[in-house]
Amino acid sequence: MPPSIPSEHRPSPRAISLYYFGIFAVLGVYLPLFPSWLEARGMQGLAMGAIAATLPAMGLVAPPVFGLIADSLGVRVWLIRAACAGAFVVFALLALSSALGVSLGFAGLFVAALAFAFFRSPMFTMADVVAVEASASSGIAYGRLRLWGSISFALMAIASGALVDPARPAAFPATIAASLLIAFAISWALPARGEAPFRRSGARDGAADAAGAARAPATEGAAGAARSPAAGGSVRQRARALLQSHDFRLFLAASFLAQSATSSYDLCYTLHLRDIGFPESLVGVAWAVGVAGEIALMAFSGPLLKRFAPPTVLAFAFAGASLRWALLSYVRFWPALLAIQPLHAVSFGMMWVASLAYTRDRSPPQILATAQGLFTASAGAGSVVGMLVWGELYKRGGGTLTFGVASITALIAFVLAVTFARSTRPTRPTRRSPSGGSIFSVSSRCQE
Repeated sequence: MPPSIPSEHRPSPRAISLYYFGIFAVLGVYLPLFPSWLEARGMQGLAMGAIAATLPAMGLVAPPVFGLIADSLGVRVWLIRAACAGAFVVFALLALSSALGVSLGFAGLFVAALAFAFFRSPMFTMADVVAVEASASSGIAYGRLRLWGSISFALMAIASGALVDPARPAAFPATIAASLLIAFAISWALPARGEAPFRRSGARDGAADAAGAARAPATEGAAGAARSPAAGGSVRQRARALLQSHDFRLFLAASFLAQSATSSYDLCYTLHLRDIGFPESLVGVAWAVGVAGEIALMAFSGPLLKRFAPPTVLAFAFAGASLRWALLSYVRFWPALLAIQPLHAVSFGMMWVASLAYTRDRSPPQILATAQGLFTASAGAGSVVGMLVWGELYKRGGGTLTFGVASITALIAFVLAVTFARSTRPTRPTRRSPSGGSIFSVSSRCQE
């Protein structure tokens, strides 16, 4: 956290965990059921992919923009509250129109999905910023905070799969609206009294740069550039310097490819299970099994990131993702499909914590929200391209073609990650210089 915020105004770890629990309940309903709900509204193929792609498409623009706003104005929680309220209004109106029998068609559904995507971005991106900052000050591992979101997702995936019928027009949007209202209420547990512009003078900027340089881990080559005093200046200047580094660009490219592959799972997994005869009552369970692996990874990610550098962990995660999509492309025996699902811990959970650890390592603390926004935008771009492709691929070749291509895409991300890992080669941080990896460890403590 920026040192200008008093400790009593910082969000408590318990409040952050509760907020994660609230917002991931929304995704626990949205991701498993949205494709089926769209299909029941007559959206298939490219039309389905275009509507589903609005969520990652907005991720191209919203995270960097909101990150710049958050870093420039020194706000986090108020952005979160406004986003929750806006997303609730979108789905409340969608539920009302569905209940009244109003057919929105492709254009109406596209606009509604786009509006939700706009508000959804800061709900999650700012939560990660708040959690990473709180981890540094409280000593509680990021994964221990974030896992409550995974638990919520798993519970809601199971419950919504059993209780919400996508064929009923109003059931899906009404459930999402109710979940968003709860998330909005929970967001008020995050204190915003200390939010104010963090840096109002050049003197304070200079002090922040000096403090960041003192805390930065020793690195070789480009890996240390973003945390050096030369990276001083405005938020935009710091962000531009970060984007000019070769390893960070490789990181963004690998994230783009890996997330484009992962979007095949988000869009087509439920449809694939249905089409190969997987028991419908167990679809939610299949999603939950994957998230259970993610929960375990989040809980014990600290030792992993202490032992291995984030770029190395990312390369392993992308290799695991390639294996997962390859298996999913040809396995048809449903118990074996359930057995594959714990690989979600590698393809998503490991990728996410390592990406955030690396982002914090590479960015000055004054642009943490901006740097995470750039990573989110890169991943969002991958999802946009993926969802525009996967819907049509699935229509033509089913899960075999879709997940086969996704496996190759993740393999290319792995090759980039290996190159990127070799280009950084950071030295191990000293005890007095906590790195991004250390905040993901239970034993980490703020050294400010």
